[in-house]
Amino acid sequence: MRMRIAFVAFTVWSASATAAQAQYTVDGLTLGRKLNFESASYREYKCSPSDQFDGLTWCQKTRTDREPRGPYTAAYSILHSPEGNVVYVNRSQEPAFFKRTEAQDDIQRYSRSIGEPPRTIKMPHRTGMADGVIAIWGKITLERLDQESIKVLADGKSPKKGLLIDFVGNFVRSAKEGLPIYRIEGGPGFIWGASFDRKGRGTLRMAAMDASGFVSSSPKEQPIPQSRAQETETNKTPAELVPKMEKLQSEIASVTTKVAELEKAKQAAEAARIEAAKASIDVETAKRQIEQTIIAERTDLEAKMARLDADRAAGNARSGRWEGALYGAFGGLLVVFVAFTMSFFTNRRKQSISEHQVFGPEIDPIGVSGQAHREVGITPHTLPPDIASAEAVLRLELERQVATINATQDVIDGEPQNILALPGRDLGAEGLSKAIDGRARERMQAEEI
Repeated sequence: MRMRIAFVAFTVWSASATAAQAQYTVDGLTLGRKLNFESASYREYKCSPSDQFDGLTWCQKTRTDREPRGPYTAAYSILHSPEGNVVYVNRSQEPAFFKRTEAQDDIQRYSRSIGEPPRTIKMPHRTGMADGVIAIWGKITLERLDQESIKVLADGKSPKKGLLIDFVGNFVRSAKEGLPIYRIEGGPGFIWGASFDRKGRGTLRMAAMDASGFVSSSPKEQPIPQSRAQETETNKTPAELVPKMEKLQSEIASVTTKVAELEKAKQAAEAARIEAAKASIDVETAKRQIEQTIIAERTDLEAKMARLDADRAAGNARSGRWEGALYGAFGGLLVVFVAFTMSFFTNRRKQSISEHQVFGPEIDPIGVSGQAHREVGITPHTLPPDIASAEAVLRLELERQVATINATQDVIDGEPQNILALPGRDLGAEGLSKAIDGRARERMQAEEI
């Protein structure tokens, strides 16, 4: 079986050609081995002097455990000499789990380990009953128990016939149902017995012993190994077994509950692990989305900055063109002003020459002018009609140029400015006209003088 049954295979410990003895082991204890009374494994047993065999000590313990197919209870028992030499070691389990061929596979595996074929006995098949088999190795022999002893067992009492074995692991049940029960005799060897139903559940017992080493305290007082997941001494009655059976059932129920709780905790831990993995994936996804958003925003910002730089460069180019146009307009205005001034002074000179010819060289222009002014009342600085007309035309042209320049400057700077506003002077169209009239009068006075 696969239930922590430590079985050490056959080894040769004597080189004698006529004597070759195997080592038989159950639960790590080898038949004939000397025990260490101070070891932790030995202290797990409850030991007391055997009341069935003189000079031997009887030890037993019970353990509950679980395999993938379910929980089970195992009972262990030992008989050893005062020196600690093991003469009997036994393990029984209930329930035991078997598939269709596992029992036969276990028997074959033990045969390969021991190095000899087994002697097997099969339980008589009965409808509704489990099947069973017993396998024997070494010098162990089985003797079927007599009917008188079977009747004693059916009443729940011990027949005092030594070590016994049956197929179902329950002597009382076997006795009542008429199933074979055997007494173990002979020398050292190994015995394996099991039962199993159609559902693959049953009982299992294995023992290593040397029946020749037992010395009974009375010819009729022999220990009867019991089943039902434990080894008990034959002097105990069924009434004494009931509390222990109830305790074992309670322990099995407790263990089953704990196992179920552990399974639930495992499932919860697995669910938590899955949720944590999902949360980690969500965090990574959100992180990637944030990084992508940052990259997209940075790209968009860089594109906007590039467009802003391009617009600024285009604005600077348009400003340069408007400044060029402004300077050109100002230059044109200056050219017009200079041309007008030159034309004015040229006409004025021609008029002055003409008047001089009319009055003649002997007439004093100053006197005539003074007399004329006194007689006629003409203002000395009044311009002729053609000059006044030209001045009006110039004034209109200047106003138009100033309006154009101011509109151009408004487009560029967003504020109306006057290009003709020079430091210390604020000249509009009327101021410019007055300035021109003043210059003209000064020129005329200078020519009259």
